[in-house]
Order: sequence, then structure tokens, then C-alpha cells
Amino acid sequence: GILMIGFLCSIVFGNFEMTNQEDALLIIEGGALWALSNYLVLPLVKLLGIGLGFSLYHFVNLMVGYNIGRFGIFGMEPLKGDVKICDLGCCLVLVSFVLMVFVE
Repeated sequence: GILMIGFLCSIVFGNFEMTNQEDALLIIEGGALWALSNYLVLPLVKLLGIGLGFSLYHFVNLMVGYNIGRFGIFGMEPLKGDVKICDLGCCLVLVSFVLMVFVE
């Protein structure tokens, strides 16, 4: 599905070539990590159950994405300005996940 959308976007916008090899490798690495996370969610859900398994999956996705943007990992520009609200939101997500672990 996602591959077909990529092809359709390339056709619509006319952008088939990659002029910078570093960008191409970064895109391939990102796609590989995304595919790996989708592959690993099934054993995770079988191991922990659907509620806790998907909660852990999405919690890790959210924290990885937030930390990449917050601290400027992988060459991204770090988040600027007042980040206390963002940090508070991530702490609330962490607290809610910990509470979810203790629900039976």
C-alpha cells in the first residue's frame, strides 16, 4: 500500500530521481526501520496482549519521534522555543503507559 502511494506521488509530482545519494540512503534506512517496527508488532501483541502490546508499540513510536525532533537527532534541527509543554505532554504519556501496565 505505502509503496503504491509513493509511486503515485512520484507520478503526480514528477519526481523520480534522487540527486543526493545521502538522502536516498537516509530514506532507505527510515523505510527499513519502519518495516522492522511493523514486523515486530505482531510478536509483541502475541506476547503482551492486544491492549498492552499496541500501547507499548505506540508509546515507543511516540517517544522515538519526539526525541528525534526535540534533540535534533539524524541531522534534524532541534526543537526551539518553550518546550516545557512538550516535555510535560511526554511525561503524561509515560505516566499513562505505566498506569496501563498495572491494569489487569
